[in-house]
Amino acid sequence: MSEREIIASIVSSGFILVFVIELLAGKFKESPRPWRDGGFIMAGLSAHAVMSTPLIGFIAGWLVVLMFPNSSGALADTPFWLALGCIFFTQEMMHYWLHRWIHEKEWLWKIHRTHHTAEKLNTGVIWRYNIFWTLLLPQVWMLPFMIYFGLGIPCVVAGMITFFGNMLTHTAFRWDLWLRKKMPWSEPAWCVIEKVITLPDTHHAHHAWGPGSNLNGNYATTLFIFDTVFGTAKIPNREQKRYGLPKAKNLDWKEELFWPLIRKPEASLSSKQP
Repeated sequence: MSEREIIASIVSSGFILVFVIELLAGKFKESPRPWRDGGFIMAGLSAHAVMSTPLIGFIAGWLVVLMFPNSSGALADTPFWLALGCIFFTQEMMHYWLHRWIHEKEWLWKIHRTHHTAEKLNTGVIWRYNIFWTLLLPQVWMLPFMIYFGLGIPCVVAGMITFFGNMLTHTAFRWDLWLRKKMPWSEPAWCVIEKVITLPDTHHAHHAWGPGSNLNGNYATTLFIFDTVFGTAKIPNREQKRYGLPKAKNLDWKEELFWPLIRKPEASLSSKQP
């Protein structure tokens, strides 16, 4: 088994394990529309595997050879931990600004909005998106470049860290609040950690609406320090009651999956909320 196959097995096994635990705990039954959520998740997974990954691999692979024809393996001697740190930090910073920009630019918001119409959070939501969303992700574009330069393994490991961080912040289990309640003596450490690392507390707030929410903030995937530094952080230290968007039930599933190819006029919706 190759290194890539081993890494793919670790990622898929980790996701399946957490997904099954949530399923057995009845977390998916809490969703008002589980079949719709399941359909969106399958569409997102399929688009990522069949469209985004092959297309980006081809385009980025062609570009890197065109731009750097004599640089194959040029960075292969870079120490692993240095390469991992630089790649991970760069990807996190790029994702923070992409995520923030998409929330601030109305014409791009609908490509990302599908991820926010889930009315309950669980690990499946990390794959719940418009089919074109992954075409924008910096992590996916960086991988072919890093493989060409000889840094494929550090780049894949950086992606794994982001992926497992996503699982831990999207999960229906509020493990951070549970730990803080069970270990009150650790509170000083949590007060530091929550400003540096994204926790369920802050990411659930990003997906919520109403008290304790922060839809237009808490953009970081793993390194919450970007929100702290750039003024978009909100740390509620509480559970949220409502998730999704107020007008989620009014949205057409075809537009959610295929925007901008399929567009529905806002005038046909009964709610003018975001």
